Amino acid sequence: MTGYANPLTLGQIEADLFVAEALIEKVKTLPGRRGKFFRGQAAYHLQQAAEKLIKIQIYASGLGINHSKMYKHSLDDLITYGQSLGAVLMIPEYVKRKKYIMTRWEAEGRYDIHFVVRLDTLERCLAELNNWYTILKKNGIK
Repeated sequence: MTGYANPLTLGQIEADLFVAEALIEKVKTLPGRRGKFFRGQAAYHLQQAAEKLIKIQIYASGLGINHSKMYKHSLDDLITYGQSLGAVLMIPEYVKRKKYIMTRWEAEGRYDIHFVVRLDTLERCLAELNNWYTILKKNGIK
């Protein structure tokens, strides 16, 4: 690395997953459309967890990193950048298929009043990201 320690930890990712799960559970208690903004916030935290799960692998690779290329929210851009460095990235098939949609959650989930994401989509994404987190933890990512 170029003089920088890994700025991410699994604890930060765990926090995003925890908040997303709490928001998803809250949505289940709200009548009608009241859960819309809670779903948006859950989507944001899921996107953040996915983004960090990619970034933590790039940092852990020990390769020379151009940090300005890491200041992105696009999951596709981060995956492409990590691969261009030669980093071996473990990316679940679900994330590969949904990376463009999930990237949009970073801003739209927080700001777009027309943003809608289904509860079952959030629940599936949470399950996939929790599994990804567990695999990386078992593989020694800290």
